[in-house]
Amino acid sequence: MKNLITLALILIINSTLISQAVYDRSAMTILSFDFKENHSQILSNSFSKIQPPEKYFFNIADKNILAPNFKRIPVTKGLEFMYFIPDQNIINSLKEQKIGQKILSIWFNRQPDGTFNTEILKERGLYNANDNDLIIASSSKRGTATLMDMGLKLVNQSYIMVFDFFDVMTMEEYYVRKEIPADKRLSNGFKAKVRCYLYKLEFGEAVASEFFQKYWISDTDPDKNKKKNDFDNADFSFEVVSNHYTEVEASQTNPSSTNSSVKQKSQEELMDDLVKTTLENISGQIENKNQELRVKAMVMDTRPIASKIGKKEGLGFDQRYFVFENRMKKDGTVYPKRIAVVKSMKVVDNRTITSGESDPSLFYQIAGRKVDKMGMYLEQKNDAGLNLYLGYNYEGLTGATARLEFYISKFMGDLVGKGKSGKGLTSLKLYIDGGYGSGKYFYESIENEYTFTRVSLGLNKDFYPLKFIHWGPYLGYGLEFAEQDESEDQIESDFVEGGIRVGLNLSYRTQILWSYHYNYLISSKKMDKDKVVLDENFDYKGIFPERMGQGASIGLRFMF
Repeated sequence: MKNLITLALILIINSTLISQAVYDRSAMTILSFDFKENHSQILSNSFSKIQPPEKYFFNIADKNILAPNFKRIPVTKGLEFMYFIPDQNIINSLKEQKIGQKILSIWFNRQPDGTFNTEILKERGLYNANDNDLIIASSSKRGTATLMDMGLKLVNQSYIMVFDFFDVMTMEEYYVRKEIPADKRLSNGFKAKVRCYLYKLEFGEAVASEFFQKYWISDTDPDKNKKKNDFDNADFSFEVVSNHYTEVEASQTNPSSTNSSVKQKSQEELMDDLVKTTLENISGQIENKNQELRVKAMVMDTRPIASKIGKKEGLGFDQRYFVFENRMKKDGTVYPKRIAVVKSMKVVDNRTITSGESDPSLFYQIAGRKVDKMGMYLEQKNDAGLNLYLGYNYEGLTGATARLEFYISKFMGDLVGKGKSGKGLTSLKLYIDGGYGSGKYFYESIENEYTFTRVSLGLNKDFYPLKFIHWGPYLGYGLEFAEQDESEDQIESDFVEGGIRVGLNLSYRTQILWSYHYNYLISSKKMDKDKVVLDENFDYKGIFPERMGQGASIGLRFMF
């Protein structure tokens, strides 16, 4: 009997904890204020074409540009071009523009005569459902009709992003303001500062009950006209969620520049790019700050780690997720415990109504402890796709070194064959490495102090044989410049570099990194201060023998 009670308690606790890992698709309405300022017309035209991330249902308002009847407020006195708008002013505008009514009219497929139906609600409920939902629904008396009912709770996940673009200017206007010399004015395009205010339409049980009692209109409703008028004049409430800020630029090099694109983008295309970049930046901030907007999904398998999410939920290739396990304190408080960090290596296209047999997306582990499928779940944790390394080369190219690494693998999902894992393309990075060192060397029988600066560019791939260790080869091309303290001459050399880097996790975002490298000298020349070549074949290896060839370094890598 005691064992049965214990088992029952475990099942109850597990079901409570697992229910907190359920993810439902949210809906997004995207609006912007137009204060009739600089470039407002071209900005409004671009904003009218905006689309939210694919992970959201899109509640389209018939007019997504709002004309405010208020002024912005400076953040601090004397701080130029930094403003905010009080939430109540924005909420009043949402109510004046009947945004609540427009959102509910979409959810409940309101017709021109004011009647509602559940076609959109059913459609979205089915699309939101995953395989687990279908299995549970199929075992109920009502079958898949249960999934359609699930659409009702999605209405309470209707969000509104309200943008305010200010200090919008062309690059030329920016150059004039900053008094940048004419020969440094190399780009054309736009810059802007943006605040975004996030709200949620309140549609909990009490509001939903009032809606169906007071405003729902069917074809045979005798009070159709009254209810239609009542709905149009209803006062729907909005909850303040968060606000965000970003600065954006969309530019291209001028046609006269040697680095200019063959075909220049139009001003309209550049403004489209600026609006798109704004949405991408703000969406990342919103997901990082608001847990309810982050994707969650149960771990379905562990060899490899698998979960039934995909493009429908906005999953991208080599995207970071945390693995959590919900735990319970003695007082009954439930809290998530991070177990591991994973990245996606196979992203399934699940943008259809679930059949109950969809393939899972696959992940590889980069940090943490053992993952199991007994209640653990994945949660989206956006990363910047950027690493910073700080270290010291103690052999070969000796001196301090720093490196930036950019995950170009994030843009390679389309290269993965349908239904295949792209593990070979994961953790592929473009790096820019720089270093500085000094030392005494003999040149023409005289010992001199030399300083060395270098820069290199290359590719690096990481492999994760164990949860706490990674290794990877790299290959690149670099330049090194040597200068004698008492001379204005400069020695310039180029080289090919390659090697292996091995990292040990100190935490999921910090590793101690050891590298073995080999540098092959291509050429070296000595020049005077005017860049006139004095020696076309300078004996770099003869004067600085240990700087080329094999070497090693150690340092710390930070992942963002």
